Amino acid sequence: MTKVNLNRSDWQCYLDTPDDVIKQVNSFFTLILPDCKTPVQAQGVMYDYLDAYVEWGFLDSECCQVVTDVINKHFNSSIHRWQFMNEMLQGGTSKVSL
Repeated sequence: MTKVNLNRSDWQCYLDTPDDVIKQVNSFFTLILPDCKTPVQAQGVMYDYLDAYVEWGFLDSECCQVVTDVINKHFNSSIHRWQFMNEMLQGGTSKVSL
């Protein structure tokens, strides 16, 4: 199982992001990775989740790239940062579920 244990610098989130927020994001990411069947599904679940942490910069481009990099490593894939959004627009859906 992939354990996500990124620090503030790894995430590239805002400098004033509380440590407990980073721990919560890491914990959620660790939990969803084995339940997701595809890298695009994992990306969509994480983007939906990170919307709750937008005030800490977790939906900024840097954090979205970190999400994508971790997903690509876990799945041995090569999706890009916008993959979920591209597929969402093409498929006409806005939410993803496990």
